[in-house]
Amino acid sequence: MSSLCQPGGLTKTQLLGQRVTCLQSENGFRVAIDALLLAAAVPARPGQITMDVGCGTGAAALCLAARIRGVHVTGLEIQPDLAELARLSAALSGLSARVDVVSGDLLDPPSDVTAGTFDHVFANPPYIKPGTGQAPANQARALATIEGDASLENWLEFCLARTTPSGTVTIVHRHDRLADILEYLGDCYGRVAVMSLIPKQGAAPKRVLVQVTKGQEGPISYLQGLILHEDDRRYSNKAEGILRHAQPLQMWDPGYVKE
Repeated sequence: MSSLCQPGGLTKTQLLGQRVTCLQSENGFRVAIDALLLAAAVPARPGQITMDVGCGTGAAALCLAARIRGVHVTGLEIQPDLAELARLSAALSGLSARVDVVSGDLLDPPSDVTAGTFDHVFANPPYIKPGTGQAPANQARALATIEGDASLENWLEFCLARTTPSGTVTIVHRHDRLADILEYLGDCYGRVAVMSLIPKQGAAPKRVLVQVTKGQEGPISYLQGLILHEDDRRYSNKAEGILRHAQPLQMWDPGYVKE
């Protein structure tokens, strides 16, 4: 991930080995590797339609579109200025034909995001419960990191409702909110796979990927965690492959066969 300052307080950030160009506010919401890992975990195929809920400046949406030719991505973003940056980023990345960005609120969704029509839905919801952390002074950062009117349950409900009966929902979240996610999902929405994201060998996980495959049943699959860094702070080989070389991050259990 590399950045070049632009006039007007914007930076132009190169992602996914320069396959994607993402415009961001210099002092506002900034892309983290969570978005790239999220996009890599979406098991989309050419010709499928997908949605990035809360797409921000478009990093995850654009990375998915760049990684898989023929995939269409709709981004939903509540902050109009971020939505516009995502559209501009899609144009800079040569992906406007396959990435649409819609301004809107998941609590009052626009007609463009009809229920039950997306093969895969993915999201990077705000991580922090209201009243449990200090809000960033920057409003865009605050909206991206602290739950507002839409709770985590609202995010999950929205994503699941927009997915086709055999599709997937993939989210990245703080590891200490995993119990909240699994409590909501229970055993009635589909088969669940969990992958911890571990800063380095021996460290406690900070983030987690959770994927629900609708129409499948079975126990929760706790997959081997992804170690992100070596001791010298370089990315691990697997993380490097995902972040630089557009390799996928497999979330389904190869030992599972649907009956």
